[in-house]
Amino acid sequence: MKASRYNIILRDSGFSYWYNSLSNRFFRLSESVCDKLERNIASSDDIESFPQSFYEKLVDFGFIIDDKIDELEKVREKNESAIRSKDYFLVILPTLDCNFKCWYCIQDHIVSKMSFNTLEKLKNHIKYMLSDCKITSLSIEWFGGEPFMYFDDIISPLSEFAIKNCKEYGVPFRNSATTNAFYLNDTVIEKLDFLEFKNFQITLDGSKEFHDKVKFQHGIASSFDYVLKNIDRMLKVSPQISVTLRINYTHNNLNEKIVEEVKNLISELNRNRITIAPRKVWQEKPDKSFMSKVRNILDLFNKAGFNVERSNHVTSFIPCYANKEFYNAINFNGHVVKCTACNDLYDPDPKGILMSDGRIVWKDNFDRKYQNKSFENDRCLSCKKLPACMSQCPRNYIEGRRGCKYDFTDNSFEDDLFDLMKNSYS
Repeated sequence: MKASRYNIILRDSGFSYWYNSLSNRFFRLSESVCDKLERNIASSDDIESFPQSFYEKLVDFGFIIDDKIDELEKVREKNESAIRSKDYFLVILPTLDCNFKCWYCIQDHIVSKMSFNTLEKLKNHIKYMLSDCKITSLSIEWFGGEPFMYFDDIISPLSEFAIKNCKEYGVPFRNSATTNAFYLNDTVIEKLDFLEFKNFQITLDGSKEFHDKVKFQHGIASSFDYVLKNIDRMLKVSPQISVTLRINYTHNNLNEKIVEEVKNLISELNRNRITIAPRKVWQEKPDKSFMSKVRNILDLFNKAGFNVERSNHVTSFIPCYANKEFYNAINFNGHVVKCTACNDLYDPDPKGILMSDGRIVWKDNFDRKYQNKSFENDRCLSCKKLPACMSQCPRNYIEGRRGCKYDFTDNSFEDDLFDLMKNSYS
C-alpha cells in the first residue's frame, strides 16, 4: 500500500484537516496523530499498525491505495468518461434581450425572440437525441438574455414537449433556469412544478443600495425587494425547487448589510433551500485579501439558516460542462455554441447550426475543440488538486491562454477548502 498522490493536509489550531482531491473525502485529526500518520504514510512504514477501523477508513476514503494503482490514469479515465457521458445538458436561449441592463454583463442585449420555425427544430432535436443518440437523461437550462420574457411562447410549450417525449423513452428529465426573477409572477409560479423545474440561479448585485442602482425598472421602487419576494413566493408554492442565489460582487458593493436585507424578505422555512454563492465580476482585479470579508458574510448567512457555497471545486472531473460531448447551447436563431460567455452568440457565421431534422452541424469540427484536455501539462499533472480543479476553462485553452485559473480569482483553492472542512466540523 502507498499514500495517494492527491492527499492535501491543512493545519490550524491544534488540528490537521486531511482532504483527498480524487475521492473528495476529508477528515480531521489532532496534530499529534497527524504527524505520526503523515510520517508512516510517506514512508509506507507500519501503515497497517493503526487501528483496524481507522485503517479501513483511510483505504475507503482513498488516502491509502494499492501499490499498483496509477491515480493519474484514473483521473484521465474519469475525465474521458465525464466527457462522453450521455447525460445531455442542453442550454436554450429564447432571446438575447433583457429587461435589465447590468453594467458588467458580457452580453449585448439585442431585441430578439426564438421563431416558431426554430422552436420546431428544437423539438426535432430533442427527438433526435432521444431516438438516435440514446441519451440517458435530459437537463434543460433556460438562459438568455432573460428567458422568462417568453415563458408562455417558448419555455412552457417546449418543456411540455420534452417531458412527454422523455417519458415515452423512459429518460429522466430536469428543468432549470438562470433568470433575474423579475417575471416570476403568480401565474408562472403555479406552472413550475408541472414543468419539472428543480433549480433556479438568480443574481443579486451586492447589497440593496448597489443592486437597485444596477437593476432598475419603471414602476418598481426596488428590484432587490421585488426579486426576493418573488423567490420567497416561488419556494412557498413549489416544494421541489431550490435556488442558487448568486451574489455578483465588486470590492465596493458587498457588505454585511446584505445578510439582514435578504433575511428580512425570505421566510425562515425557505432559507435552507437557498444556497448563497458569491462570484466576483470579471472586470474586477483579483484581491486575495478580500476573501476574509466574503467568508464573514457567508458565516452570517449560514447562521441565518441559508446554505452557503464555501468552495466551488469541481467533482465532475471536467473543468466546465462545455467540455462535455453531450452539451450544447442553442441560441434564439438556431445557431449553436459551446460557450455562452463569449461573442460566439453574435457571430453571423455560426460555429454550429441546428438543422430541420434535429441534427447539429458543426463548422470545422468546432465542438471537438472543447473536448481538449487542458490539464495535460506539467503544472497540472503534478498538482495535488488536479481532480478537484481539472485545469482552466476550455474556451481559454482553445484561445491559447494558459495558467492556473486560481491566479485570476479572489479566492485560493486551499483557503476555500480549509473553510469548507473547518465549518463542516463546527
